[in-house]
Formats: sequence, structure tokens, C-alpha cells
Amino acid sequence: MKQRKKNKYVSLVFPIVEAVVKKLGLCLVDITFTNENQTNYLRLTVMHEDRSVSISDCAIISKNVGKELDSSDPIPFSYILEVQSRGVVTEPVQSQEHEFVLEKTGLTVRS
Repeated sequence: MKQRKKNKYVSLVFPIVEAVVKKLGLCLVDITFTNENQTNYLRLTVMHEDRSVSISDCAIISKNVGKELDSSDPIPFSYILEVQSRGVVTEPVQSQEHEFVLEKTGLTVRS
């Protein structure tokens, strides 16, 4: 599992983004804020527990998250919002996702 250092912008938008994604019936898997070639990107990775995520799902999430972020304006400069599915076969990114997978399989892990 790759741990990412969260920057202050991810911390600012995380509660907003997570609430919108949950309201739409999906799970937020990862959120990153990066600068590539002098362009800022806010990238969201989402999944659904029972089905694959469609392009329409990503468009709906982008529209709704965009509205919320525009109204609260936590990032004081321009950026591109990207929403993507985590894909069919990927390694879990966050410990929350490990817990989700374990819960769905009925396994209990105690340390």
C-alpha cells in the first residue's frame, strides 16, 4: 500500500468531496492534489461496492463536487477537477479500503 502525504488542500476539500460522493452512493477511494506542467489537478478516485463505475457516474460526481467546491471555494486558485474509477483490478490505496474489502468478505482481522 502506497501512503501519500496529504497536503493542506486535500485536507480542506476531503470532507466536502466525501459527503457528495457518499450522497451519490459511491465510495471515495483516493484524493490527490498535484501540479503537473504548471497546471493544478484535484483528482478523485471512486468505486461502487456492487458494480463498476460508469463514465456517467464520474460526470455526475464531477458536476456535484464542482458545485460544492465552487460555493465553498476552499482552493484559492484555478485547478482541474478529474474524477476516475479505481478500475477493476487494483491494489487498495487506503486502509479504509482494506477494511471495506474485509467487511464485504465477512472476515474479521484483529491485531
